[in-house]
Amino acid sequence: MTFDSSNDTVAILYDIENAPYEMLDYTLGKARRFQPCRIIVVTDWDKVPEDQKRWERLRRRPGFTFRPVTRTYLGKNSLDNALYDSALVLYQDGVRRFFIITTDSDFVKIAEALNSGEKSYIIGVGTKQASETLRSAYDEFLCYPPEKPEKKPRKAKTEKSLNEEKKDADVKSSKKTEKTKKKTKSAKATEDVKATQASKKAQQKPELPKQKNAEPKKEAAAKKNVDTKNVSSKTVKAQKAAESSKKEPSKKELSKKELSKKEPSKKEPLKKEPPTSADSLTIRLPRTLQRDLERRKAEEGVSMDELVTYLIMRGLA
Repeated sequence: MTFDSSNDTVAILYDIENAPYEMLDYTLGKARRFQPCRIIVVTDWDKVPEDQKRWERLRRRPGFTFRPVTRTYLGKNSLDNALYDSALVLYQDGVRRFFIITTDSDFVKIAEALNSGEKSYIIGVGTKQASETLRSAYDEFLCYPPEKPEKKPRKAKTEKSLNEEKKDADVKSSKKTEKTKKKTKSAKATEDVKATQASKKAQQKPELPKQKNAEPKKEAAAKKNVDTKNVSSKTVKAQKAAESSKKEPSKKELSKKELSKKEPSKKEPLKKEPPTSADSLTIRLPRTLQRDLERRKAEEGVSMDELVTYLIMRGLA
């Protein structure tokens, strides 16, 4: 807090007979709010010999000036009158900020004297026992020891407040349950969507090209095996027929032989039949099978007879 004043001095009037040393120490701490300033402490510390060590320590502090008072007479109220005279001297010197440390209501006269002309700013420091007249004489009053802020007692909860709290708790719990339900529903929905997508992908997967190529290859191989088996069966049948023809002559040949035996004199030329051989067979095959055999013949580099015999032997095995 700042004040409109031309001086930079703060005077502390200390009633050493009615205020302990701790009260002065507390006031010095409060006077720092006016710094930078010169602090003058006015009292009669020679009359309190038990506090001489404290006074000596206090004198060593920088920023403080001590001014002893001179008592005109001894006895009751002698210190009050001495402080009154020193306060008037300071006021005449231009000091307008004062701290008065006392609980004695006689110091009201000092406050009135300091405000008789130009108004001063006076801060009183006292205990709880200070009278209202003394407090009202100051511009500001500081109570020592400082009062701690009282803790406000908690108001007892009424039935209405308890019911309101229950309602709030129920609303919060219902909101939480709704949120959890929504989360579970959304999670289930996402899982169902993923499952349907996976099933669709599995159904839409094309067959592997290997399987497509393998099936026609298998069919072609099966056809070749069937064709070779048919060819081998036909060739076997033809061979068997040739062998039977060699062993057993036909009815026509028997009739011709008998006629030749009966008519030897006739000189008619006999027709020679072409020789039949088991090696040469004429079999009509389909064009596709012929092409496959020719291609196989070119690939293997063998003759047609060797190829046919190989296929026959493979079919018999």
